[in-house]
Amino acid sequence: MPERDNISFFDELTGQVLARLYSTFPVPAILLAKDFVDQPLAYNEHVMSEVASSQSEFFISTCEWLRQAGYINTADRDPNNLIVREVVLTAKGLELLKVKPENLSDEPSLGEQLTAATQEGATDAAKKAVGQILGLGARFMMEGIRSL
Repeated sequence: MPERDNISFFDELTGQVLARLYSTFPVPAILLAKDFVDQPLAYNEHVMSEVASSQSEFFISTCEWLRQAGYINTADRDPNNLIVREVVLTAKGLELLKVKPENLSDEPSLGEQLTAATQEGATDAAKKAVGQILGLGARFMMEGIRSL
């Protein structure tokens, strides 16, 4: 697998996670690292066993960031860094994914665009949608802070 920079990998994983949750909403999902990364396990000589790979740890950290930023709710963190349980979009996450691009009411919502892009393997389109979603989330947060 070619090396990816952290932001690119984060955007890719975020797109996949949000698309999955949008398509299953409101039913909580179980997200397995093996469904999102190329190498979920790596051999560790210290424990003489396979453990979560750095890719799996990055996936879990991405989900944790999405939880802390208020886009998703999850159960407690898996100590093995391989599973995220009881994952569902928050109201904030759902509202952002339901947004339609300005002045384009006939266009699909950002969530629909993201879901289609991830299903088609169009990572650039998915990353673009993720950028729009996170940008909107940041703007909404800043507007909320200014109104306090």
